[in-house]
Amino acid sequence: MNVRLPGKQAYRSGYSMLWQKVPMSCRQMILLETLGVKMSFLEPIPSHLQLPVAVTCYWVRCSEPKVKLHQLKALLLMIISGELHRITHDPDPTILHAEDDSIAYNEFLKWKEKKLQNKDFDLDAAHSFCQWQCCLQMGLYLNQLLCTPLSEPDLSRLYSGTLVHRLYQELKSTPSVENLFSLSPKMTQLCQVLLNTVESTVSPDFFQKMTKTSSESCKKKKASNKRKKPIRCAISETQHLCSVNRFASLGVDD
Repeated sequence: MNVRLPGKQAYRSGYSMLWQKVPMSCRQMILLETLGVKMSFLEPIPSHLQLPVAVTCYWVRCSEPKVKLHQLKALLLMIISGELHRITHDPDPTILHAEDDSIAYNEFLKWKEKKLQNKDFDLDAAHSFCQWQCCLQMGLYLNQLLCTPLSEPDLSRLYSGTLVHRLYQELKSTPSVENLFSLSPKMTQLCQVLLNTVESTVSPDFFQKMTKTSSESCKKKKASNKRKKPIRCAISETQHLCSVNRFASLGVDD
């Protein structure tokens, strides 16, 4: 007699049915306590960005090696670019659309068309951004299991490996890239809110300590690289993986 065991989807649906009986506030508390974020920190943030920002807070606190400030800023600028794309292409009819947003988005497109001067591929940054993707993936799974106590983000606009790596490279050499969306006061304010939210979950000197540690580790790497030959085949494979949006299949089932 053949016994057919239920698949992962069946188990997931069964657990979700159980969680539906739990009050929304309890489910939200479980999710946020897992990520180590208080809801009061997320209240100034648009609802569809609260989960990615909560995941980002967890990523900054728990990643090894530690997240660098330029990596965090590159990630947040990437999120802002997706938000700017959303409000210029799918505007909310109930909200007056600002012309500044369209101007800022057009300037952003012109910036993207420029050739990147520094094309060096940073493996440390690739590793860090891949960790963020993994954190987001698990955050999405947990949110769906708990019957979405936080709104699901638009994954198609949330992450671009190519864009986040370019932003990171340019932030290292051209700090003015931080003002990429300065023509839109709304996006400038949102970017600052996101940054303040993430920084509020770590100690005030968190990134200052990182600067000292990274400079010391850089010296050690240079010394070790003289004794080792670079592994080129691994770079191309990692670069490919980090340019792929792996979240397309994580949408909530109707």
